[in-house]
Amino acid sequence: MKPLCPRCQSSAVYVMTDSTNQQLVDEPLSPAALIGLGVSLCKSFKAHPVIGVIAGTAIAAVIELAEPHSALPMLINKQHRCDDCTHVFSTIN
Repeated sequence: MKPLCPRCQSSAVYVMTDSTNQQLVDEPLSPAALIGLGVSLCKSFKAHPVIGVIAGTAIAAVIELAEPHSALPMLINKQHRCDDCTHVFSTIN
């Protein structure tokens, strides 16, 4: 069910997303980037690259588990904006 604006009762509301900001954080912390960083660090310290793969995978798994947007997707506060009166409000889904 689409939410109604609490100010003007309009149904012309849309969900505001900050996907560009989240993408800037997700790209450097992606598993592929962390594994590549681990391998390159191991090569520079003359250690076996498999250690870097294991360390990068472990760090990526910890970061993925600690992210709040993936922990409880049912309890995310969503920001909405009304097209008619430009009122911004939030709902809990």
